[in-house]
Amino acid sequence: MSEKRKLPLSLMYEPDTYLCSWLIPDDADGYVEVPGNLVLRPLLQPMGRVYGNVPLKQTEHFPGVVGMDFPQFINVSVLYGRLDNGGTVTLLDARIELWDRVGRVTGAAALLNKAAFFGFPEVPAPGRDADPPLVTSATFQITALDSALGVSPIKNVSNPHAPGGEEGRWAATVNESAVGKWSTDDAQLTVSYHQLMRALDPFEFNLAFSPVAKVTLTQPKSFENVVDQYVEPLRKILSIATGKSQELSYLHVELEGREGKYQVVGSGITQDPFASSTAAARAHKSAVRALPDDLSLLELVMRWSQYAAAHHPLVETYGTMLHARDQHPRSRFLLLIQALEGLYGYENKATAAERQIKHTASYEEALARAKEDLDAKTFQFVKKYLSKKRPESLDKALDALVMGLPVNVMDRLSATELVKEVQAASTTVSLTTAGALRTVRNDLAHGNRGYDFYLLQKVVEILEFIVRGHALRILGCPEVVVSRVFLTD
Repeated sequence: MSEKRKLPLSLMYEPDTYLCSWLIPDDADGYVEVPGNLVLRPLLQPMGRVYGNVPLKQTEHFPGVVGMDFPQFINVSVLYGRLDNGGTVTLLDARIELWDRVGRVTGAAALLNKAAFFGFPEVPAPGRDADPPLVTSATFQITALDSALGVSPIKNVSNPHAPGGEEGRWAATVNESAVGKWSTDDAQLTVSYHQLMRALDPFEFNLAFSPVAKVTLTQPKSFENVVDQYVEPLRKILSIATGKSQELSYLHVELEGREGKYQVVGSGITQDPFASSTAAARAHKSAVRALPDDLSLLELVMRWSQYAAAHHPLVETYGTMLHARDQHPRSRFLLLIQALEGLYGYENKATAAERQIKHTASYEEALARAKEDLDAKTFQFVKKYLSKKRPESLDKALDALVMGLPVNVMDRLSATELVKEVQAASTTVSLTTAGALRTVRNDLAHGNRGYDFYLLQKVVEILEFIVRGHALRILGCPEVVVSRVFLTD
């Protein structure tokens, strides 16, 4: 059996089951240490078991009659445990479900560290009201991070078969400039390569690199805040830049007042760190190339976070569908159209407000005249069905957004079989491409009719290019970056 190659970036704990002791808070401001285990799984929340002398509550059902109800639950914001191998586990948002002398433990995320060289690492005093630890820095890896950095870790190579190569000599020069570092008042983001050299083996010579991002905070923040404001936004940006859902493969954090690094196990983390390769870089071609484009990945991340906090329609709608798996093109079509329509409305609020004021004035004037000239029954009909809100045109929004990118793809949409089919079926009016897409949206949204899976999928692919282009545009990327989204070769 061949030896598994070691990577520059490696896990403290592989997904597995680990024996441990859980420090379960009791009702006397203390805790009970009970044996159990911890189960770590890729992409899933941590879970575990407890058994033995677990703290159970007794209930007096009748005077002098005491019993126990099951299951019993203990919910704490943080639960600590000691691993039998000497490490510790900090379980966030923990829930303990007890059945007599056994129980089940679940949590939102597990933070694990290794045993210290001398003695066991310290575990904070557990309790029902214990505050979860704050994060001072996070080191993480996302697929396509190397492509988004835009610079390879090796500057040049030489070999004995190349012109000018020295006989019997293979050499590589590390690219010291393959580091991106950006700062704000709140944080610093560094993207670089961890390297590993296998040079002492007389049978093999190897140099490998793993791309890694590290965010260092000026003030400690909660774990949820760090993930929501820095880790997930960068993952979404890389997914937009590549047109593929990217994975969070590795996450370690440093905690305020505690030594060492803590591996994070939780939903959405594959626990599968990787080394960079030419094949992977080509497979995840990124429109964003931070160093060559002189782009700050931290600024992109902060803008995404700000837009998300403000419920920006494109960020909110498209952001939720970036990592959806096996989504039917019907739902994807509707969400992409919704994202574009919302973006147009968001960016044209002032103009829409002015038009609404004029429409309201015309509405009130029309009602006043109708009341004078119509009988009561007819007037009530007009009042009921005459819209006080000015109707917005989806056609106009789609035309403006498709034409508002450095690469015009309206001809690609016009050439799709779906658009041609809808245009040919219209017997009352001559539909533009935008009008045909509006018709499809209305049919799907209101259940009027369905459309062929394949025909929808072809349009969805083009709409996704448009949404991705606008997503990078609103984040502040220059036209040359936005244009790369539409390169299909």
